[in-house]
Amino acid sequence: MKSINTWNLTNNKLHQLFKNDNEFISIKVRGNTWEPITRWLRLDSRIFRETTSRARITLCDIESLAEIYNYRTIRWKARKLTPLPTKKIPKFLKNIFRKLPIIKQLAYEIEVIFYKYSANISDHLISIVIPARNEAGNKELIINALDKFKRIPNKLEIIFVEGNSTDNTYQTLKELKENFSDSFDITLLKQTSKGKKNAVVEGFNISSGETLAIIDCDFTVDIDDSISAIMESTKNENILINCARTTFPMEKNAMRWANYIGNRLFAIFLSILINKQVSDSLCGTKVFSRKFFKLMKQNGSWDSKSDPFGDFTILFEAANNNIKILNYPVRYYARKSGAPNISRWIDGLKLLKVCWIYMISDI
Repeated sequence: MKSINTWNLTNNKLHQLFKNDNEFISIKVRGNTWEPITRWLRLDSRIFRETTSRARITLCDIESLAEIYNYRTIRWKARKLTPLPTKKIPKFLKNIFRKLPIIKQLAYEIEVIFYKYSANISDHLISIVIPARNEAGNKELIINALDKFKRIPNKLEIIFVEGNSTDNTYQTLKELKENFSDSFDITLLKQTSKGKKNAVVEGFNISSGETLAIIDCDFTVDIDDSISAIMESTKNENILINCARTTFPMEKNAMRWANYIGNRLFAIFLSILINKQVSDSLCGTKVFSRKFFKLMKQNGSWDSKSDPFGDFTILFEAANNNIKILNYPVRYYARKSGAPNISRWIDGLKLLKVCWIYMISDI
C-alpha cells in the first residue's frame, strides 16, 4: 500500500482521496515539530509572505478529516526521524529508534493508516476454539457456557483442543460433545504437541468460520462478555477484539500479583512498540476475522513457535497487517478448579524475546 504525502496535495486532491472509497488509505504528514520548520526554511510562511503556497496538514487535521468520511485510524508510526541522510545507520537500529517514546513524537515524517468502517450484520459461521488442559473440574462452567452459546444467532462451530491432561478432561469433553451435538457442530481434538499457542493453531487450522474466537476453558472471563465480544467482531473484518481483564475490578485471587504486574508492564511495552494502546496483553479471549487469520498464515507468523501463548503474535501481526485493535473490557473471576498452565518466569523470557523480534523489525 503506497503512502501519499499530504504536503503535495491540493484541497480537491485531499478530499478526493477519501471520496475514492478505498478500503485502506496510507498518508504521510510532517511531524508537529518539523512542519513549521520545513515551511520556514522554504520561506513558505505568513511570517515572510502574504499567502502560503503549500498546505499545512498535521496528524490531528488528517485524523479529523478521515472521521468525516467514515475512516478510522488503525495507528500511526514514525517513518523518518530526521531530514538528514541515515543510509549508514543499520536498519534494525533505525527500527528501534522509530519506536522509542518522545523520539517518535518528534519524527520528521509520520505515516497514519486508515480503514473504511462499515458495520455489517452477518449470519456467517463462527468458529470458537477452546484449548483445555486439566479442566475436568470446570465441567459445570463448560456446560453453562455451551448453554449460553445457544443464544448466538449465527451458526457455531466449537473446537475443543485437549492438551494431554493428567485428569479426565478428554472424557469429560467427549461426553459434552455428545450431549450438545444437536445444538452445535462440536469437534474434539487431542493436541499433538504442547503449549496453548500450538493448541490454538491446531484448532483454527481445521476451522471453517469467518469469525474466529479463542476462549480459555477455565471460563475465568465472564462468558456473557465473551459472547458480546464475538458478536461485535462479526460486524467488520478489519478489527481484532482484544478482551481486557484489567479495566474493571477483578475477583479476589483471579490473578496472582506477579502475573498482574508482568501483564501491565508488557501491555505498556506493547503499546509503545505498536503505537496503539493495549489494555491487556495476555487475555486469552480474542476474536478476529478469517481475513486476518489468512494473513498470518501467509507470512508464517501463525505457525511460529517463539510465542508460548500466541497473544503477542496476534497483537503484533494485527498492527503489522493494518487490523484495528479494539480493547473490550470484560469481567474476570478466580479459577473455580485447577491451576494456570503457565510458567511465569520461563514464559516471561520467551515473551521478551517475541517483543525483541518485533522491536527490530519494520512493523
